Amino acid sequence: MFTIVAILILSGIGLTAHAQNVVAIHQKDGKVATFAFTEKPVVTYSGSNLVLTTTKTTVQYPVYMLKKLVFDVEWTESVSHVENIQMPEEQFYFHNGTLTISGGQPDAPVMLYSIKGTKVGQWLLDSNGRAEISLEMLGRDIYIVKTNRFSFKFQKP
Repeated sequence: MFTIVAILILSGIGLTAHAQNVVAIHQKDGKVATFAFTEKPVVTYSGSNLVLTTTKTTVQYPVYMLKKLVFDVEWTESVSHVENIQMPEEQFYFHNGTLTISGGQPDAPVMLYSIKGTKVGQWLLDSNGRAEISLEMLGRDIYIVKTNRFSFKFQKP
């Protein structure tokens, strides 16, 4: 399992006397990370991660965790707390006719659709964010797997 370590700068704790332009990353859980333009932020993507690199740091965020990304904000809140967060990266793999998903949100639904959009099955991830789904009952076709954090297509030969 891969682990992403992100440095989150939590806002809303204090105010400064001046505003600065920033890149603000708003996550679905309500946390906001800000990066001053003076740090020369560069935003790229690597796989399913947003990667933000500055002169001081590099952080990665799984795209499913992001709500919005805002540029050129007149930001007046100070940075007063830095927290290291470890976020599991979702994984899936196929082995002996079984699809295994790990690193998902515990108790979240997993939906399986045919390429035509017909729901073929529904499961729940366990308390560890994991599920093993037998694909033996599926015919030869293309299928779509959807969770609340990611989705992907696969072809059963």
